[in-house]
Amino acid sequence: MKTSILYIVICILIFSCKENTKVEPIPVKLDGYTISGNAPGVYNGLRAYLKSTNEKGLLKNQDTAIIMNEKFMFEGKVDSIEAWYLEVDSYDSSFPFIIDNANLSIVVNKDDIRKSKIEGNPINNTIADFNAQLIKLNDSIEKTRARYREMINNKENVTGMSQKVANLKDAIALYPHQFIKNNKDNPYSMVLIHTMIRRNTSKKGMLLESYDALNEALKNSNLGKRVAKSIPDIRKQYDIIAATHIGRKAPNFSAPNPNGKIIELNAIKGKATLIHFWSSWYGASRRENKRLVQLYDKYNDKGLEMIGVSLDGNADQKHPKSDWKKAIKDDQLIWNQISNLNYFNDTISKAYSIRSLPASFLLNSEGVIIGKNLNGNSLDSKLKELLELN
Repeated sequence: MKTSILYIVICILIFSCKENTKVEPIPVKLDGYTISGNAPGVYNGLRAYLKSTNEKGLLKNQDTAIIMNEKFMFEGKVDSIEAWYLEVDSYDSSFPFIIDNANLSIVVNKDDIRKSKIEGNPINNTIADFNAQLIKLNDSIEKTRARYREMINNKENVTGMSQKVANLKDAIALYPHQFIKNNKDNPYSMVLIHTMIRRNTSKKGMLLESYDALNEALKNSNLGKRVAKSIPDIRKQYDIIAATHIGRKAPNFSAPNPNGKIIELNAIKGKATLIHFWSSWYGASRRENKRLVQLYDKYNDKGLEMIGVSLDGNADQKHPKSDWKKAIKDDQLIWNQISNLNYFNDTISKAYSIRSLPASFLLNSEGVIIGKNLNGNSLDSKLKELLELN
């Protein structure tokens, strides 16, 4: 797990730098590049490869050199500053770096090529520092997880431990966006945007905010034009997600109940309304139903309305409607229940960006979303507030 996390993060963030580090864009020279390689401990005869990415994000070979006496050399010319990769036979990874028409030198780390070092332009000089920061963050995550497991085994109080891990993950995820915010005219901000889009490693809203912050020269560059092709689709995806953000009015919907009657959200809203997505086939949903029965009994006569949206209808169900109706009866769900019996392809599910079950949205009397996936004391407290019971 440690290796995979570090690999993903390095791939995403290699073009960033430490917070508050300013790097000026490097003009491309006209006389070409040279890359002098030093590979201590690497066997003679192994090949080193220079690779770039094609339109699909796959690596393609640019040049090959044979390592002799722990040395190798590349020479060539690039038309623009790019992100390339160094690979060496028998290594299962690669070393990312920034190439321009300059004199560069690389020292290969024979134990882990990703920890190789490069000199020759200021941008590359930031990579080692940044990766060192990532390694520290990754080590912190692993140590926190190990401590978490230890505390569980020792039956210690683990309050806050999972949040510590989440905070470390969030810090890593924010690195590229911090870089872009501080480097709106740096071409590597666009490289970073491109990487995040290809790997789908950033929240849509953050990605669009970072892209919109870039200056027009970057957007009109070759890479910028390539990235721009993906932006409209990302905006559409984000608009759907944003429609159910807290503070937004919940999208209206309708679907048949078990008897075929069409039930509409706007027609059944109360002082507080809980939209609950569930299914008969998922154990966690069924367990949540038991808690909701108690909640409905406690607050319905005080103004709480609920509507259950079932995502029954998956490929493994021979009789989804019967399964759904039986679950309603067995779980004693007496509030409004609707379903198109279309699994996660359901139009309501898509409108609310449902990715897992159970899921819920709490609305106030105006139909505005004021909570998501609340449970236990948090949900109870919010209901008391909405129903003016405090």
